[in-house]
Amino acid sequence: MEQQKQIGDRLSAIIEHYGDSVYGAAKKLGHDRPTKLYNFIGHKFKPGFDTLVEVLETYPEVNPGWLLLGQGDMLAAAKAADEPKAAPKKPAAERAHVHYGGLHAPAVITLNLAGEEGIMLVPTPAQAGYQLSRNHPDALREMDLELLALPQFSGKSHRAFEVEGSSMEPTLWTSDVVIARCVDDWRMVKPRHVYVVVTEETMMVKRIPRPIRNEDQEVELLSDNGYFSPHTIPRETIWEIWEVRGILTTRVPANKEEAFERVAGLLEIMARDSSDMRGRLLEMMERITGRQNDQLRLV
Repeated sequence: MEQQKQIGDRLSAIIEHYGDSVYGAAKKLGHDRPTKLYNFIGHKFKPGFDTLVEVLETYPEVNPGWLLLGQGDMLAAAKAADEPKAAPKKPAAERAHVHYGGLHAPAVITLNLAGEEGIMLVPTPAQAGYQLSRNHPDALREMDLELLALPQFSGKSHRAFEVEGSSMEPTLWTSDVVIARCVDDWRMVKPRHVYVVVTEETMMVKRIPRPIRNEDQEVELLSDNGYFSPHTIPRETIWEIWEVRGILTTRVPANKEEAFERVAGLLEIMARDSSDMRGRLLEMMERITGRQNDQLRLV
């Protein structure tokens, strides 16, 4: 059996060996949702002691030394012969996701009940599972992500990604959702446009300053927030690139004309008040001067 270097890989091997889905394995471990398990398998976090105990109690045939350190065989020698075979996987035609063609296309697309391609919403907690789907397409079905119906974005494969972090402020804010279209040919990247970049380790919303040529070894990524410096990533680590074409946000921009009218009104009031104040001061000065003149006449 192939040696798994990271504990997340070993967890994935256990799930595959027993014919479980990630969702099914999470249920066996007593988790309400598979998010935590996806994070472990996607190498986003490492499982703690309690989780490791849960795995060994749920799958008692697993060799603890192999699970913890990667040493020895996955199954304890005394029980390996009695281990049931993995359940056969469903044929591709029965799945809710199908493979998508293209030079740099996503691994799968998602169809609704009518057989039409839907816009899959990938919230922040599901991003680790989404990255895992590159090698395990069934992961998308197991996550049961919501599909959006937006007619103006129909046609070519689209995704909806939730934004996390402040690197793209003030253009995009945390919890905004960007609607993006898959870029099959990276040479068609539009300079300084906003893209969702999916790599083997993370998912980022950034600007790409220029098209990505076949000979490029690195790709530069830019942020709109001046506190974040530009950085480069190896081209070979990029799995997918999505062009942002729309934004779903709860932040409604202010009416600039209304704001201007309010400022102009305040300035007018200040000017009028200033004029009134000047008139009153002059009137007071005239009264004071008049009294002084009357006193001089009496003397």
